[in-house]
Amino acid sequence: MTSRKIKVIAVTGMPGSGKSVFAEYANSKEYRTVVMGDVIRAAVIEKGLDPTPEMTRQTMVELRNELGETAVAYLTCKTINRMIEDGVSRIIIDGIRSKAEVEYFIEHLGEDFAILAIHVDPAIRYERLRLRARKDAPESFEDFSKRDDAELKLGLGETITFSNFIISNNGSLEEFKELSFDLLRELEKEED
Repeated sequence: MTSRKIKVIAVTGMPGSGKSVFAEYANSKEYRTVVMGDVIRAAVIEKGLDPTPEMTRQTMVELRNELGETAVAYLTCKTINRMIEDGVSRIIIDGIRSKAEVEYFIEHLGEDFAILAIHVDPAIRYERLRLRARKDAPESFEDFSKRDDAELKLGLGETITFSNFIISNNGSLEEFKELSFDLLRELEKEED
């Protein structure tokens, strides 16, 4: 039996771009997902606090102040290492947000690491966020814009510029799945 080359795809994009949808689709194709936000939410819960968007953001900032700007990447890599030890060979990272995180993953995962950016027009993202009706859904376009600004200040825009691949998700779900399938198939060919 030959060993498959480990592939780690970090998915980035603005809120509501379809990162989770891509990850779910990839999971149906034998990938496993590590959500960086879950690492932060776990830290919030460990402190005995409610994982609200504000508390999650505050905890992320605290982790970065305590452990450095690569704190969440460091904790995510610990999870990835455990997954690899358990035999997982295709991994999605959902939620990479900063240049420092990109550099950390490149240093620790090497050539098996790539970044996918998902692009969606802001008006479409706003509607999608409102329709999914999560606790953190924006109440107005102004709230949506403030959230985008906060994400960009954390370095998300810079992260997107490091992407190896870009998929547009302005169309239907079926179109997005087809583009996702094409990318995953291309990456699987590189494994051979």
